[in-house]
Amino acid sequence: MKKLFIEQTADKVGQEVELYGWVNSKRDHKQIVFIDLRDRSGSIQIVGNESLKPLSPEDVIYVKGIVKERPKNLINEKMKTGKIEVEVNEFKLLGKAKTLPFPIDSDGSNIDEELRLKYRYLDLRRKRMLKNMLLRSSFIQEARDYFYRHGFIEIHTPVLSKTTPEGARDFLVPSRLQKGKFYALPQSPQQYKQLLMIAGIEKYFQIAPCFRDEDPRADRAYGEFYQIDIEMSFVEREDVMRMTEQMIIEVFEKLGAKIKQKPFPIFTYKEAMEKFGADKFDLRTEEDKKNNLQAFGWVIDFPFFEKTKEGGWTFTHNPFSAPLPAFKQQLLEKQNIESILTSQYDLVCNGFEVGGGSIRAHEPNVLETVFEIMGYKKEEVWEQFGHMLEALSYGAPPHGGIAPGIDRLLTCIAHEPSLREVIPFPLTSGGRTSIMEAPSEASQEQLAELGIAVKTKSRNKKVFDQIRELLDSHTIQYKILEHPPVYTSKDAAKIRGTELTQGAKALIMYGDKKPLMLVLPAHLSVDMKKFKMDRRMKDLRMATPQEVKKITGVEIGAIPPFGNLFEVEFYVDKKLGENKDISFNAGEHTKSIVMKYIDFERVTKPVILDFSTKI
Repeated sequence: MKKLFIEQTADKVGQEVELYGWVNSKRDHKQIVFIDLRDRSGSIQIVGNESLKPLSPEDVIYVKGIVKERPKNLINEKMKTGKIEVEVNEFKLLGKAKTLPFPIDSDGSNIDEELRLKYRYLDLRRKRMLKNMLLRSSFIQEARDYFYRHGFIEIHTPVLSKTTPEGARDFLVPSRLQKGKFYALPQSPQQYKQLLMIAGIEKYFQIAPCFRDEDPRADRAYGEFYQIDIEMSFVEREDVMRMTEQMIIEVFEKLGAKIKQKPFPIFTYKEAMEKFGADKFDLRTEEDKKNNLQAFGWVIDFPFFEKTKEGGWTFTHNPFSAPLPAFKQQLLEKQNIESILTSQYDLVCNGFEVGGGSIRAHEPNVLETVFEIMGYKKEEVWEQFGHMLEALSYGAPPHGGIAPGIDRLLTCIAHEPSLREVIPFPLTSGGRTSIMEAPSEASQEQLAELGIAVKTKSRNKKVFDQIRELLDSHTIQYKILEHPPVYTSKDAAKIRGTELTQGAKALIMYGDKKPLMLVLPAHLSVDMKKFKMDRRMKDLRMATPQEVKKITGVEIGAIPPFGNLFEVEFYVDKKLGENKDISFNAGEHTKSIVMKYIDFERVTKPVILDFSTKI
């Protein structure tokens, strides 16, 4: 068993020690061989004879030897162990390493991310990544200590749960025992932590895994992320904000971070939009950024509801929130919905939203009314949320909470450009797991046990017929136009009798060697630089005609804007959504479809971005 880390040898001069670690480097001076031995804590110089010659970088070895002081002219002041070395008496090769697929002595920023994630266990050996993992561990430990000292109870809530409307798509898990039914991985422990307040826990926290099937960005991880989930009873908005602020300040400063302003400034949503043009803002000056300051701020008084594209209402943050007291009666009467403000509060740091919470609706009639405003019928509300309404009817205390995002906070402390740099094994930008090549196909035996059959797409079926089947399966109305062959957007608009701006131009491209589809209004072109920057891509190019045909089975000029049919990453420019109706060639130069944009977005579920520019 390993009993000593390398950095602990500094005060053991004259003693025999046993060390385990990796060969960081080797210097062969014929009869004398120097090895830099590395473990998690640091490295130390090992001095031995010719028996060390066969060793290579990254070999794993055991060493027994005497700790000695280095000659004064050979002292390395930059190392904790720079004044000592170990004279080897015995060593064993424990694990032979073949040549690594990339160097680990740099920060890794110049190495393709897909390659780094494929060999993440090697990538984590580099000094920067190890530092980030140690920072993550320390952050969680300090946060836990804070909550324990302040009377919170740590409780783990279920991972297999029920689908809930929290703003993103759920990951579904099929049930073997109840075939045809599904669990959902929780987007957050929202309902469970409220149930804990009803149970009388009063102060709860959890380092909670959350699962959201939403599109990745530099500040948002795909699939799985972690947050400090917090809930308290008998509190008002200011109590939760004050407690959170104290926790953040204490933890950040213990980790050596400097905070620009204490207490954190508070802005109403209206003030933030007027002053910064967004509810996520960066309060740092250029000098602050050079000095690595962390700038926090609060945003409060958000609108509770916003209009949907269909003309109804949806929540801006969280349907389980309570309105501000002054707006409670208006909510119950469903009056002046657009002016109702919620008790939501967001924490912002360096331009990122790093946490959000609210005082909850602890009265069943308030929660029920919220869902009715959103268009749910009473029976639908009780079918989906009856368990919450029932629980709230048994004496629920006023309660509220917040959920600071661990990954985003660490990104700020570590000054990293992406969340994936502070997550041990993140998913790739394309939604694949590090190392293990998931998602993968299930065996027929597994599918049969779950009562599931996977419907495979027929390559023999025309793309036009696939589009019609897809639209018909969603009972979407559309118009088919048959016309002479057209090969340009202008000719297509003219023969259809539609505006050029309504044309949905679909382009097949390659981003970092992966095929993707970009869809934009026909009168605009792709701003390649902007798209690459937003998606953190190194390379972006148009696919060749041969590549387009291979991916879609369709000739250039007839590609329909249905990336989901071709199973490629799929992005739509937000300017296309300014049209009520859109039109496009439907897999053939002689057939077009005209349909409502909102139906198109509903059935294709693309990533909406702003990447177009004038031709």
